[in-house]
Amino acid sequence: GSHGGLEALLQAGLDPAARLRPSGLASPSLLHLAAAAADATSLQLLLAHGAQPNGLDESGRPPLSLLPAGAEGGEGVCAAAEVLASHGARPELARGWEESQGELVRRAAQSGVAAHRARREVPALPAASAHPLALRAAAAAWCPDDSSATCMCCGTPFAQLAGLFDSGKHHCRLLGLLVCSGCSAHRAVLKAGEAPARVCDAAHSMLRTLEAASRPLAARRRERR
Repeated sequence: GSHGGLEALLQAGLDPAARLRPSGLASPSLLHLAAAAADATSLQLLLAHGAQPNGLDESGRPPLSLLPAGAEGGEGVCAAAEVLASHGARPELARGWEESQGELVRRAAQSGVAAHRARREVPALPAASAHPLALRAAAAAWCPDDSSATCMCCGTPFAQLAGLFDSGKHHCRLLGLLVCSGCSAHRAVLKAGEAPARVCDAAHSMLRTLEAASRPLAARRRERR
């Protein structure tokens, strides 16, 4: 079917950010098209292959804004809203979206937001940041402030975030990436005796992996039981 064909193309290297007419100014992305069709399966495939959940179309709208509006919304719209939100789509960035949707769709999006937040909310990690790999990463130069107009983790334009989440732009203190507040909510101790510093989701995931690998094998076995 069409979903199998899309999955095969993505596995073969199709850019999930591809647009219908690459040379045209008014060319919607595949993710926006899937959102407009409330195609939850295609949305899941595209997001799993790296499509940006808050990317903008030519009219400045994120995919969530393109979901079909309705008094209550059918199961397809609810499923699509939950898939987008569970991959990081932010309802607050889709101006006017909540007013155009019914309660069921709004609840589905809130459920997805909660699932996304639960995957990211883990304790700060003071131990693994002393690992040689972490220390080497911390020595890397920071990206210049003007080197990217979008978050290097989720792809959301910083201009869209300014005023909603403080300045909208931050540096990951470990990797030096330019990231938004939502993608840099974690903290980790990077130098002994210093307060925990802001790190992005990618850096925090690396620190978690290093911490787990550094624990004694017996302790890891106990945790699996």
